[in-house]
Amino acid sequence: MKLTDALLGGFFILFGGVMLWMASQFPSFQGQPYGASFLPSILAVGFMLSGGLLVLRDVRVRRLPAPDGVRRPVFAFVSDLKNGGTPALLAVLGNILAQIFLAPSLGFLPVSLVGLCVLFLLLRLSFVKSFILAFAVTLVCWWMFAGLLRVPLPRGLLEGVL
Repeated sequence: MKLTDALLGGFFILFGGVMLWMASQFPSFQGQPYGASFLPSILAVGFMLSGGLLVLRDVRVRRLPAPDGVRRPVFAFVSDLKNGGTPALLAVLGNILAQIFLAPSLGFLPVSLVGLCVLFLLLRLSFVKSFILAFAVTLVCWWMFAGLLRVPLPRGLLEGVL
């Protein structure tokens, strides 16, 4: 089922507000200008701003007259889901399961690269574009999480290399 952008935006605003409230309860660090609430607060504000943009866009679009004169419904089925599902949805779920079960032994980089490449191929990108995009997204994720945030991502087969 597809929600209108206004309802989805409202959900993101509410979610961001709850996230911001919860982050304000985190303890601060002595001698640090920021504490544990810094990153969640940034994400919460991002959710709220994105939600606000979705609401504004939906309100603007709904003010315009529809070409067929029919009012747009608040709830509607997405055609791909109505017709029996989509392989891309299964690929996303497969990527999540692969990161949980395969990444500890194979490593984040190969599992992410293969999983994203398959996903992009299912979204009808050419093989070359799929590989380049999957490679770039994998490296950016590795850099952000392992490099900047110091999250210990599994190295798997690349343990001695990286």
